Amino acid sequence: MNKGKLTLALLSMVSLLTLASCGDPLEENTDGYVMTITSPSGSTIHYTTDDLFSQYKGNATGVAKFYEAVVEVVIRNEMNQPENAGQLADIMDQADNRVDGVKETAQSNADANKSKYKDELEALFQSYNVADEAELKDYFAYDLMKTKVQDNFYDDNKQEMLLGSTDYDGYLDTKLPYHVRHILVKVSDSSTDIYDGAITEQEARNVSSVIKRLAIRQNDETFGDIAREASEDEGSAANFGDLGIMSKSTGYVNEFKLGVYAYDALYNQNLGVVANADKLAVPADAATFLNNLGLGEIPYQAALKLEETADITKDVNGDKVNNGDSKYYPRNIYFNKFFNKHNVSIITPTNTDGSANLAYEAMTGFQAVAELGGQKALVDEDGKVILAVRAGTGSGTSGYQGLHFIVVERSALVETSTSGVTLEDYYTTEIPGTSTFPKDISDKELITYVNFMKTTTKIYKERSETITNEIKGFDSMLQARIFEKLSAAQGVTFVDADLEAAITNYIDVQRTSNAFSEQLNYEENWDTFIRYLEYQEWQRGRLIAETCAENFQNADLALEYQAGGVCYVK
Repeated sequence: MNKGKLTLALLSMVSLLTLASCGDPLEENTDGYVMTITSPSGSTIHYTTDDLFSQYKGNATGVAKFYEAVVEVVIRNEMNQPENAGQLADIMDQADNRVDGVKETAQSNADANKSKYKDELEALFQSYNVADEAELKDYFAYDLMKTKVQDNFYDDNKQEMLLGSTDYDGYLDTKLPYHVRHILVKVSDSSTDIYDGAITEQEARNVSSVIKRLAIRQNDETFGDIAREASEDEGSAANFGDLGIMSKSTGYVNEFKLGVYAYDALYNQNLGVVANADKLAVPADAATFLNNLGLGEIPYQAALKLEETADITKDVNGDKVNNGDSKYYPRNIYFNKFFNKHNVSIITPTNTDGSANLAYEAMTGFQAVAELGGQKALVDEDGKVILAVRAGTGSGTSGYQGLHFIVVERSALVETSTSGVTLEDYYTTEIPGTSTFPKDISDKELITYVNFMKTTTKIYKERSETITNEIKGFDSMLQARIFEKLSAAQGVTFVDADLEAAITNYIDVQRTSNAFSEQLNYEENWDTFIRYLEYQEWQRGRLIAETCAENFQNADLALEYQAGGVCYVK
């Protein structure tokens, strides 16, 4: 047995002598020694358990080793309980299979390298930090035990992990899951071009087309129908725009994730959302900036203007304007003023000057929205607001640039929807068609994340598994939670009070450190986002006037394009 493994074994046995079923205790001689060595000078040195382990209790690294050793004993003890005999037998069979796999790899390596099988097997043993086949099996067995104990813990504590308890913050309150859909329309414009971005004729038509289809909803087209045909995010397009769950851990671009958070926390007037807005913990300086900036508005007429001017690059005489500078192309002027904004916006049934347009207001896609104080905005077929934001990361094949049209299918801040579906029910892991799937008072199945789209049982199971994995993986200190629960159930006690205190403190420090790191990262993302928006607003002060688009084709006569005019370029 190698030294590292010996240390862990000794730590485990000495620290938990009072554990039931933890194996045979360390043997001591009549003087209390557990180890004797001969020094370089030839003298004999004896060690007691205190001699061996006292050095570890005073530093974090040592306590961490104690903790890992204690956890191992508790997990092994749990799997050795009579009720887990069947699971343990399966684990040992799987461990044997994994050992066989390593041996096959050794033989394959020997054949490929024209070397000895024994040498290749020894090399693989070293890669796993074990000495022989028995230790390798034990290594695999313990790895499988950890997974099985975690699975069992989830099955036994699913409700607590989802909802939390008096001493535990659950998934819903910790990660604040949002169920979101989107349509992505890509553009070739760079994210650094704020006032002078440039898009192609086809990109202008694509943006305009999506907005027009959302507003007209010809033949009862749904948001999902349009996403499936027009979204340039192929993965979500295949699922009718469904992106799945966006939690605080999801690595979406700031404009998307924090844009949704900003909408809910600062602009959404729904009373239930307002009551829970503090859960998003938007930093005070970010909230102040965004409140002053306000919710962006994109006039529907701007989308029409994009299409009308998509192919205009010269004046009516066929001459270049301002030496062919693309910044002055009408489509780019409209794009930069109304669409090239990285703060979240809604789309309104208005003209580009902000005035009302009764024809637009009468379109199917525009409705008065209660959560916007009755303001009319573009919504999906269920009346959910469609948010719009310019975003991207990288360029070319290494990233994307584009406009997101976003629907929040379920907000983390809405505890119970208007249809009576609670967050607990919405994120059920049960499968439609089963007796345990959530139903309303008339015994009709509720619409949840799992059956949001009517599909096959196979897909329902995949969506259920998504939720299960979200809940299982949200707590970075889940091992500690399992240890605490199992220790209480197994009656674990520590002979050494200092060691017990050190382990308890170690867990507390790790929890605090992890929470601090997550919060710091969250706040840094907000800081980065706000600094970018500050830069954006500064740059937008240089926007080319809309009148330059209106008079582009008559530039040879328009005063705006003459010397001294707002559109004049030498």
